[in-house]
Amino acid sequence: MERKHQVFVSSTYKDLIEERQNVIHALLELDCIPAGMELFPATDEDAWTLIKEVIDNSDYYLLIIAGKYGSTNTKGVSYTEMEYDYAISINKPIMCFLHKDIGNLATNKTEKKEELQRKLEEFTKKAQAKHCNFWVNSEDLGGKVSRSLVQLKKKHPSDGWIPGKYAADEKLFRRLEELRSKILELENEKKSINIEPPEGTKRLAQGPETYSQPCSLNDKNQKNKDIALEASWDKIFSYSGSAMIGECTEEEFRDKIQLVYWHSVPAKYKKQNSHDDIVIYTVVFDAIKIQLQALGLITYGNKKRTVSDKNTYWKLTPYGEKYLLKISAIESDPLF
Repeated sequence: MERKHQVFVSSTYKDLIEERQNVIHALLELDCIPAGMELFPATDEDAWTLIKEVIDNSDYYLLIIAGKYGSTNTKGVSYTEMEYDYAISINKPIMCFLHKDIGNLATNKTEKKEELQRKLEEFTKKAQAKHCNFWVNSEDLGGKVSRSLVQLKKKHPSDGWIPGKYAADEKLFRRLEELRSKILELENEKKSINIEPPEGTKRLAQGPETYSQPCSLNDKNQKNKDIALEASWDKIFSYSGSAMIGECTEEEFRDKIQLVYWHSVPAKYKKQNSHDDIVIYTVVFDAIKIQLQALGLITYGNKKRTVSDKNTYWKLTPYGEKYLLKISAIESDPLF
Protein backbone atom coordinates (compact mmCIF):
# COMPACT_ATOMS: atom_id res chain seq x y z
CA MET A 1 0.00 0.00 0.00
CA GLU A 2 1.42 3.39 -1.08
CA ARG A 3 2.09 5.86 1.70
CA LYS A 4 1.82 9.58 1.09
CA HIS A 5 4.39 11.90 2.63
CA GLN A 6 3.57 15.44 3.70
CA VAL A 7 6.08 18.14 2.70
CA PHE A 8 5.99 21.57 4.31
CA VAL A 9 6.87 24.22 1.69
CA SER A 10 8.43 27.28 3.33
CA SER A 11 9.16 30.53 1.46
CA THR A 12 8.05 34.08 1.00
CA TYR A 13 4.78 34.14 -0.89
CA LYS A 14 3.90 37.01 -3.25
CA ASP A 15 7.28 37.02 -5.04
CA LEU A 16 7.30 33.23 -5.46
CA ILE A 17 3.70 32.36 -6.42
CA GLU A 18 4.68 30.75 -9.74
CA GLU A 19 7.64 28.94 -8.19
CA ARG A 20 5.51 27.55 -5.37
CA GLN A 21 2.93 26.34 -7.87
CA ASN A 22 5.63 24.42 -9.76
CA VAL A 23 6.96 22.94 -6.53
CA ILE A 24 3.47 21.90 -5.40
CA HIS A 25 2.84 20.33 -8.82
CA ALA A 26 6.12 18.39 -8.53
CA LEU A 27 5.18 17.16 -5.06
CA LEU A 28 1.75 16.02 -6.22
CA GLU A 29 3.36 14.07 -9.07
CA LEU A 30 5.38 12.23 -6.42
CA ASP A 31 2.17 11.42 -4.48
CA CYS A 32 3.14 13.81 -1.71
CA ILE A 33 0.90 16.13 0.29
CA PRO A 34 2.06 19.77 0.04
CA ALA A 35 1.52 22.00 3.08
CA GLY A 36 2.43 25.63 3.61
CA MET A 37 1.51 29.29 3.18
CA GLU A 38 -1.56 28.57 1.06
CA LEU A 39 -3.27 27.08 4.11
CA PHE A 40 -2.96 30.06 6.42
CA PRO A 41 -1.58 33.61 6.66
CA ALA A 42 1.69 33.47 8.60
CA THR A 43 1.25 36.89 10.16
CA ASP A 44 0.27 36.48 13.80
CA GLU A 45 0.99 34.41 16.90
CA ASP A 46 -2.13 32.24 16.55
CA ALA A 47 -1.10 31.33 13.00
CA TRP A 48 2.42 30.54 14.23
CA THR A 49 1.05 27.96 16.66
CA LEU A 50 -0.79 26.31 13.78
CA ILE A 51 2.30 26.48 11.55
CA LYS A 52 4.37 24.60 14.14
CA GLU A 53 1.73 21.88 14.36
CA VAL A 54 1.74 21.48 10.57
CA ILE A 55 5.55 21.25 10.53
CA ASP A 56 5.37 18.68 13.34
CA ASN A 57 2.97 16.57 11.30
CA SER A 58 4.97 16.88 8.08
CA ASP A 59 7.48 14.25 7.02
CA TYR A 60 9.86 16.67 5.30
CA TYR A 61 10.61 20.41 5.23
CA LEU A 62 11.37 22.30 1.99
CA LEU A 63 12.85 25.81 2.03
CA ILE A 64 12.91 28.17 -0.97
CA ILE A 65 14.90 31.41 -0.79
CA ALA A 66 14.98 34.10 -3.46
CA GLY A 67 15.23 37.90 -3.16
CA LYS A 68 12.76 38.62 -0.37
CA TYR A 69 13.24 38.20 3.39
CA GLY A 70 9.49 38.25 4.04
CA SER A 71 7.11 39.55 6.67
CA THR A 72 8.53 39.65 10.19
CA ASN A 73 7.34 39.23 13.75
CA THR A 74 7.69 41.82 16.51
CA LYS A 75 11.36 40.86 16.95
CA GLY A 76 12.14 41.47 13.29
CA VAL A 77 12.54 37.79 12.34
CA SER A 78 10.76 36.63 9.20
CA TYR A 79 8.21 33.85 9.50
CA THR A 80 10.10 31.93 6.83
CA GLU A 81 13.25 31.98 8.98
CA MET A 82 11.20 31.08 12.06
CA GLU A 83 9.80 28.07 10.20
CA TYR A 84 13.30 27.01 9.18
CA ASP A 85 14.69 27.38 12.72
CA TYR A 86 11.78 25.37 14.13
CA ALA A 87 12.26 22.57 11.59
CA ILE A 88 15.96 22.43 12.53
CA SER A 89 15.10 22.32 16.25
CA ILE A 90 12.91 19.23 15.85
CA ASN A 91 15.38 17.47 13.50
CA LYS A 92 13.01 17.48 10.56
CA PRO A 93 14.66 16.27 7.30
CA ILE A 94 15.30 19.43 5.26
CA MET A 95 15.77 20.43 1.60
CA CYS A 96 17.04 23.94 0.80
CA PHE A 97 16.74 25.66 -2.60
CA LEU A 98 18.47 29.02 -3.08
CA HIS A 99 18.15 31.32 -6.08
CA LYS A 100 21.37 31.21 -8.08
CA ASP A 101 21.47 34.88 -9.13
CA ILE A 102 19.46 37.28 -6.97
CA GLY A 103 21.07 40.23 -8.75
CA ASN A 104 19.13 39.45 -11.93
CA LEU A 105 15.73 39.33 -10.23
CA ALA A 106 13.15 42.03 -10.92
CA THR A 107 13.30 44.91 -8.46
CA ASN A 108 9.84 44.11 -7.12
CA LYS A 109 11.16 40.68 -6.12
CA THR A 110 14.09 41.94 -4.04
CA GLU A 111 14.45 43.81 -0.77
CA LYS A 112 15.10 47.56 -1.00
CA LYS A 113 15.88 48.22 2.65
CA GLU A 114 19.46 47.54 3.70
CA GLU A 115 18.37 45.98 6.99
CA LEU A 116 16.16 43.42 5.23
CA GLN A 117 18.92 42.75 2.67
CA ARG A 118 21.34 42.07 5.53
CA LYS A 119 18.88 39.74 7.28
CA LEU A 120 18.24 37.89 4.02
CA GLU A 121 21.98 37.46 3.48
CA GLU A 122 22.44 36.11 7.02
CA PHE A 123 19.47 33.76 6.61
CA THR A 124 20.88 32.51 3.29
CA LYS A 125 24.26 31.79 4.91
CA LYS A 126 22.49 29.92 7.69
CA ALA A 127 20.61 27.78 5.16
CA GLN A 128 23.84 27.07 3.27
CA ALA A 129 25.11 25.23 6.34
CA LYS A 130 22.83 22.45 5.12
CA HIS A 131 23.15 20.82 1.72
CA CYS A 132 21.57 23.24 -0.78
CA ASN A 133 20.50 23.24 -4.40
CA PHE A 134 20.51 26.35 -6.59
CA TRP A 135 17.77 27.21 -9.08
CA VAL A 136 17.32 29.82 -11.82
CA ASN A 137 13.61 29.66 -12.73
CA SER A 138 10.37 27.95 -11.69
CA GLU A 139 10.76 25.00 -14.10
CA ASP A 140 14.33 24.40 -12.95
CA LEU A 141 13.18 24.57 -9.32
CA GLY A 142 10.36 22.03 -9.84
CA GLY A 143 12.72 19.50 -11.43
CA LYS A 144 15.35 19.83 -8.71
CA VAL A 145 12.72 19.47 -5.99
CA SER A 146 11.56 16.17 -7.54
CA ARG A 147 15.07 14.72 -7.71
CA SER A 148 16.06 15.94 -4.25
CA LEU A 149 12.93 14.58 -2.59
CA VAL A 150 13.49 11.11 -4.04
CA GLN A 151 16.98 11.09 -2.52
CA LEU A 152 15.81 12.53 0.80
CA LYS A 153 13.11 9.85 1.17
CA LYS A 154 15.75 7.16 0.66
CA LYS A 155 18.11 8.75 3.17
CA HIS A 156 15.42 9.57 5.73
CA PRO A 157 12.49 7.12 5.40
CA SER A 158 9.33 8.35 7.13
CA ASP A 159 6.07 6.71 8.18
CA GLY A 160 3.98 8.98 5.98
CA TRP A 161 0.20 8.87 5.78
CA ILE A 162 -2.16 6.13 4.65
CA PRO A 163 -5.82 6.37 3.59
CA GLY A 164 -8.27 6.02 6.47
CA LYS A 165 -9.86 2.88 5.03
CA TYR A 166 -6.52 1.11 5.46
CA ALA A 167 -5.87 2.39 8.97
CA ALA A 168 -6.04 -0.22 11.71
CA ASP A 169 -8.89 0.35 14.15
CA GLU A 170 -8.65 0.07 17.93
CA LYS A 171 -10.02 -3.48 17.94
CA LEU A 172 -7.32 -4.62 15.52
CA PHE A 173 -4.61 -2.95 17.60
CA ARG A 174 -5.85 -4.82 20.70
CA ARG A 175 -5.82 -8.08 18.78
CA LEU A 176 -2.29 -7.42 17.54
CA GLU A 177 -1.18 -6.68 21.08
CA GLU A 178 -2.73 -9.96 22.28
CA LEU A 179 -0.91 -11.84 19.54
CA ARG A 180 2.38 -10.16 20.41
CA SER A 181 1.91 -11.19 24.05
CA LYS A 182 1.13 -14.75 22.98
CA ILE A 183 4.20 -14.88 20.75
CA LEU A 184 6.35 -13.63 23.63
CA GLU A 185 4.80 -16.21 25.95
CA LEU A 186 5.49 -19.01 23.47
CA GLU A 187 9.04 -17.81 22.89
CA ASN A 188 9.71 -17.79 26.63
CA GLU A 189 8.13 -21.21 26.95
CA LYS A 190 10.28 -22.49 24.11
CA LYS A 191 13.41 -21.22 25.83
CA SER A 192 12.41 -22.96 29.06
CA ILE A 193 11.72 -26.30 27.42
CA ASN A 194 14.35 -28.87 28.28
CA ILE A 195 13.91 -32.56 27.55
CA GLU A 196 17.14 -33.54 29.28
CA PRO A 197 17.55 -34.10 33.03
CA PRO A 198 18.93 -31.12 34.97
CA GLU A 199 22.62 -31.01 35.86
CA GLY A 200 23.56 -32.73 39.10
CA THR A 201 20.71 -35.27 39.10
CA LYS A 202 23.04 -38.25 38.69
CA ARG A 203 23.87 -38.09 42.40
CA LEU A 204 20.18 -38.23 43.37
CA ALA A 205 18.17 -41.35 44.19
CA GLN A 206 16.05 -42.27 41.17
CA GLY A 207 14.91 -44.94 38.75
CA PRO A 208 14.77 -48.46 40.26
CA GLU A 209 16.14 -47.30 43.62
CA THR A 210 13.54 -47.66 46.36
CA TYR A 211 12.27 -45.12 48.86
CA SER A 212 11.35 -46.81 52.14
CA GLN A 213 9.29 -44.90 54.69
CA PRO A 214 7.01 -45.68 57.64
CA CYS A 215 3.31 -45.31 56.90
CA SER A 216 0.29 -45.58 59.14
CA LEU A 217 -2.40 -48.14 58.39
CA ASN A 218 -5.84 -47.90 60.01
CA ASP A 219 -7.43 -51.33 60.39
CA LYS A 220 -11.16 -51.98 60.59
CA ASN A 221 -11.01 -51.71 64.38
CA GLN A 222 -9.68 -48.13 64.02
CA LYS A 223 -6.28 -49.12 65.37
CA ASN A 224 -3.23 -47.53 63.76
CA LYS A 225 -0.36 -49.70 62.69
CA ASP A 226 2.96 -48.26 61.60
CA ILE A 227 4.50 -50.40 58.90
CA ALA A 228 7.55 -49.82 56.72
CA LEU A 229 6.65 -49.65 53.04
CA GLU A 230 8.84 -49.10 50.00
CA ALA A 231 8.43 -48.26 46.33
CA SER A 232 10.90 -47.48 43.56
CA TRP A 233 11.19 -43.91 42.30
CA ASP A 234 10.12 -45.09 38.86
CA LYS A 235 6.98 -46.62 40.34
CA ILE A 236 6.24 -43.49 42.38
CA PHE A 237 6.63 -41.34 39.28
CA SER A 238 4.65 -43.62 36.94
CA TYR A 239 1.66 -43.52 39.31
CA SER A 240 1.73 -39.80 40.05
CA GLY A 241 2.96 -38.69 36.62
CA SER A 242 -0.01 -40.18 34.80
CA ALA A 243 -2.31 -37.91 36.83
CA MET A 244 -0.27 -34.85 35.87
CA ILE A 245 -0.88 -35.15 32.14
CA GLY A 246 -2.95 -32.01 31.78
CA GLU A 247 -2.19 -31.02 35.42
CA CYS A 248 -3.66 -32.33 38.67
CA THR A 249 -4.38 -30.95 42.13
CA GLU A 250 -2.09 -31.63 45.07
CA GLU A 251 -4.86 -33.76 46.60
CA GLU A 252 -4.93 -35.94 43.46
CA PHE A 253 -1.13 -36.11 43.57
CA ARG A 254 -1.20 -37.29 47.18
CA ASP A 255 -3.88 -39.88 46.39
CA LYS A 256 -1.59 -41.41 43.75
CA ILE A 257 1.27 -41.65 46.25
CA GLN A 258 -1.12 -43.29 48.68
CA LEU A 259 -2.02 -45.83 45.97
CA VAL A 260 1.65 -46.56 45.22
CA TYR A 261 2.39 -47.50 48.80
CA TRP A 262 -0.88 -49.39 49.19
CA HIS A 263 0.33 -51.76 46.49
CA SER A 264 3.36 -52.41 48.71
CA VAL A 265 1.24 -53.33 51.74
CA PRO A 266 1.62 -57.01 52.74
CA ALA A 267 -1.28 -59.22 51.67
CA LYS A 268 -2.30 -60.02 55.25
CA TYR A 269 -3.23 -56.38 55.82
CA LYS A 270 -5.00 -55.92 52.53
CA LYS A 271 -7.73 -58.37 53.49
CA GLN A 272 -8.89 -56.08 56.25
CA ASN A 273 -8.19 -52.67 54.66
CA SER A 274 -8.49 -50.63 51.48
CA HIS A 275 -6.02 -48.12 50.05
CA ASP A 276 -7.99 -45.32 51.71
CA ASP A 277 -6.88 -46.70 55.07
CA ILE A 278 -3.22 -45.96 54.46
CA VAL A 279 -1.92 -42.65 55.78
CA ILE A 280 1.05 -41.03 54.05
CA TYR A 281 2.77 -38.73 56.50
CA THR A 282 3.12 -35.14 55.33
CA VAL A 283 6.89 -35.26 55.75
CA VAL A 284 7.01 -38.28 53.41
CA PHE A 285 4.78 -36.62 50.80
CA ASP A 286 6.85 -33.42 50.94
CA ALA A 287 10.06 -35.39 50.47
CA ILE A 288 8.60 -37.09 47.38
CA LYS A 289 7.50 -33.75 45.91
CA ILE A 290 10.96 -32.27 46.42
CA GLN A 291 12.70 -35.31 44.96
CA LEU A 292 10.59 -35.39 41.79
CA GLN A 293 11.16 -31.65 41.32
CA ALA A 294 14.90 -32.04 41.89
CA LEU A 295 14.96 -34.77 39.23
CA GLY A 296 13.37 -32.31 36.80
CA LEU A 297 10.24 -34.44 36.35
CA ILE A 298 7.46 -32.21 37.74
CA THR A 299 6.74 -28.53 38.34
CA TYR A 300 3.88 -26.31 39.48
CA GLY A 301 0.91 -26.01 37.11
CA ASN A 302 0.29 -22.63 35.46
CA LYS A 303 -3.02 -22.92 33.63
CA LYS A 304 -5.38 -19.98 34.11
CA ARG A 305 -8.14 -20.73 36.60
CA THR A 306 -10.86 -18.87 38.47
CA VAL A 307 -9.87 -16.58 41.34
CA SER A 308 -11.88 -18.75 43.73
CA ASP A 309 -9.77 -21.83 42.90
CA LYS A 310 -7.24 -22.05 45.75
CA ASN A 311 -5.84 -25.48 44.84
CA THR A 312 -2.17 -26.09 44.17
CA TYR A 313 -1.63 -27.76 40.79
CA TRP A 314 1.16 -29.92 39.44
CA LYS A 315 2.23 -30.82 35.93
CA LEU A 316 4.95 -32.72 34.10
CA THR A 317 7.99 -30.95 32.72
CA PRO A 318 8.89 -31.67 29.07
CA TYR A 319 11.60 -33.97 30.38
CA GLY A 320 9.07 -35.54 32.76
CA GLU A 321 6.72 -36.29 29.85
CA LYS A 322 9.54 -37.94 27.94
CA TYR A 323 10.64 -40.01 30.93
CA LEU A 324 7.07 -41.07 31.81
CA LEU A 325 6.58 -42.45 28.30
CA LYS A 326 9.89 -44.27 28.56
CA ILE A 327 9.02 -46.11 31.79
CA SER A 328 5.29 -46.57 31.21
CA ALA A 329 4.86 -47.43 27.53
CA ILE A 330 4.27 -51.11 26.76
CA GLU A 331 7.11 -52.59 24.76
CA SER A 332 6.61 -54.94 21.85
CA ASP A 333 6.81 -58.69 22.52
CA PRO A 334 10.09 -59.88 20.93
CA LEU A 335 8.33 -63.10 19.82
CA PHE A 336 6.15 -61.16 17.38
